[in-house]
Order: sequence, then structure tokens, then C-alpha cells
Amino acid sequence: MDRRNQPNSKIAIISIAILVFSILCFGAVEGWSSVSLEASVFILALVWVISRKKERLPHLGKEEKYMLIVILFFITYTLIQMLPFPSAALKYLSPESFKLYSFYNIDENPGMSISLYAYKTEIELLRILTLSLFFLLLSFSIRDTTSIQKVLKVLCYFGFGLAIFAIIQKATGTGKIYWFREVPGGNPFGPFVNRNHYAGLIGMLIPLGIGVAFTRSSRERKILFGFLSLIMAVSLFLSLSRGGIISFFAGITVFSLLLLLNRFKTKRIWISLGTFLFVLFLYLLYLGIDPIIERFYGTDITTEDRFVIWSGTFKAFKDFYLTGSGLGTFMNVFPLYFPEGIHGLYDHAHNDYLEFILEAGIIGSALLILFFIFFIKCMKRGSWSGDNGIIKASLISSITTIAVHSIFDFNLHIPSNALMLSAIFGMAVASSRIGHYKEPRDL
Repeated sequence: MDRRNQPNSKIAIISIAILVFSILCFGAVEGWSSVSLEASVFILALVWVISRKKERLPHLGKEEKYMLIVILFFITYTLIQMLPFPSAALKYLSPESFKLYSFYNIDENPGMSISLYAYKTEIELLRILTLSLFFLLLSFSIRDTTSIQKVLKVLCYFGFGLAIFAIIQKATGTGKIYWFREVPGGNPFGPFVNRNHYAGLIGMLIPLGIGVAFTRSSRERKILFGFLSLIMAVSLFLSLSRGGIISFFAGITVFSLLLLLNRFKTKRIWISLGTFLFVLFLYLLYLGIDPIIERFYGTDITTEDRFVIWSGTFKAFKDFYLTGSGLGTFMNVFPLYFPEGIHGLYDHAHNDYLEFILEAGIIGSALLILFFIFFIKCMKRGSWSGDNGIIKASLISSITTIAVHSIFDFNLHIPSNALMLSAIFGMAVASSRIGHYKEPRDL
């Protein structure tokens, strides 16, 4: 690796250390860990800017520039949701918000924001800034294949250790995180309060491990990283997360399709992938596959609360369709549309997409779609042959895994999982740049 890329490589490794910290601290869902995470990312971004000195940024293609513009527009849009508008303007922009403000406010001419709870939208804005900076740090600091493979190997080793810890913790049957932290009413697995969120996190790591295994030159290293990925997959199945299991197969399917589309017809790759799935099946048979089968067999769609919640969320969206109710306000809006037969308090829709369109509206959803369009165009460019093509396929498969899981849960509202996705997006953009543009010389 070129010495001038070493500072960038250190930034990438420190970024992963922050990511690991967020995962181990219960997914950074508590106030102290969430603040620590955000502060660490902002400080690292400042250090990176200072350490660059006269070094140029990597060459950005037009797709990357458009992605950055969309991110800036979305941040601006979130700010606009928080701004106080005259009542006449809000009545035009968001009639339902105007009605609610008019009903609850006693001032004659109150300042009315699009967001029904501007403070929560402010918290979401800080989270969006953190994720955006993390995405940029990984995208700009990874300059070559060596750097990206180093980061992926670190994630594989960590994922393996996390899986071993989660399996042992489950086998002890204490029901406590780290054997000491009580989780009233929770369903913990690994360091997460909810097993579905563990499955969402480990599900993103499995395709990365498979990609690293396929790019190793020696048989021993292939077997090693294949084994690490296998244990991660076993832990996912043992979590009994239905969404996690379904998304795992979706990710593997996309990985296989990408290899086919890009003409990876090497028999060894397909034999290795088939062997991985077969050995995984044997492991599950040995450990006991009955609980997994019962988890799916015992599912009664007619009694699933989340489908009723989705219906109520969509009903709410129709009232806030243009500008949304404000990011982070689901918990404040949903009780107004509480469906019959549902009991309890729901702070999320158990579907990240429905929750997002309710809070961001058509405008915010259009910006998100634009981001994905430019990302897909970005991934099409660059080399799809050899190791880099396999790495790109594994990164896209990882994104697919969490994208499918997000249909059934709220993984992207768990800070560590959202941060992991940002890192994967950053690495994917960096991988599309490798081999497409020449690295600029330092001034």
C-alpha cells in the first residue's frame, strides 16, 4: 500500500473501532452511548479534515457528486421540517399539521413547524449528520483494494467473535446481556435487547465474510473466512429471527445473481457457495433445527399485530403525504390512528419504509429514491472482474440483506445497525472508484 494512503487507512480502521464500540454498547440505543457515538464520529471527521492538509480528495464521478447533493438536500429538508411557519403557509404545506396545531395551541398566531415535535426531528437531524459523515469518512478514506480488504477482514473477525459470544450467552440461558444486564420484557441476543436487531447486524456481516473468503488466494485462508462466516450464519439462525432468516436467503440469492450476471463461472466459487450452505444446514441439524421450523410454522398471519400497525401507519401517511409529520415523530402521530384490536405502546412501525414515508412524506421519499438511483449507477461503473467484483457483489448483498429485513422491523432505528449500513455504503462507493479513476497525486 502506498505510504501516502496510510493516514487514510488509519481513519478507516478508527471508524470501524467506533462502529464496534456502538455494537457492544447494546447497539448504542442508550443516551450515553448514542451521544458518545455521535461525538466520536464528529471528532474523527474533524481530525480527518485537519490531517488532509494539502492532499486532494479522491476523484469523484458525477454519480457521487449527485449523491452528495441529495444528502445535502435531505439535511436541508429536515431543517425545513423544524422551522416555524406562519399559519397560512403551514395550512397549505401540511393541512393536517395545521389542524392539530390549531386544536392544541392557544396563541393567536403561533409559529407552526411541519414537524409535530421539532425536538425529536432535531435529534433525528443529528443522527442523519452522523451517518452522513460516517459514510463520507469510509468513502473518502478507502483508496485501494488493500485498504478495503483490511477493513472487511477486521469486520469478519469481529463478527465471528460476536457470534461466538451470542451463542454462548444463549446457551447459558440467563436471559441477561453480558450475564448481568437485566432486560425487562426484552428478548436479548448477543449485546442487543432484541434478537431481531442482532440478526439485522450479523446479517450484514455474513455476505462480507463470504466475499472475503472468495477473494483469498490460499485454500487455508478461504476455509478460515468461510468458517468465520458459517459461525455468523449459525448464530443468525439460532436467534430465531424470522426476518433475519428470510433476509439472509435474500442476500445469498442476490450475491449469486451478481456473480452470474458478471460471468463468474468458476466452478470453485459455485462449489464453495454450495458447500457453505450445505455445511450450514448440517450445523443446524446437529444443533437442532426444530425451534427454527416451529418459529415459522407457528406464525399466524391473522394474529400478527405488525400488519395492523402497517395499516394504521399508511392511513396516517395519507394525511401527511406531502411533507410528512416530521422525522422522529411516529410515536407522537401513531396514537391518533391507533387501529382497533391493538394494545400497548408502539414507538416504531416495524417497517422502516412505512415509518419513513409517514415522517418524511413524498418529498423526503423522493430524495431517498434519488440517492438509491445514483448509488446504483455508481456501482455499475468500475471493475466487476476479479476480486474487486466479488467484493462489490458482497457489499451489495449486505445492503440487500438489511433492506429486506427492514420490511419486517426497525433495524435502521438502532444506531449501531444504521452506522454499519452507512459504512457498507461508503465501502461500496469506494470499491466502485477503485480501478475506475487513477489516484490523484499529493500536492
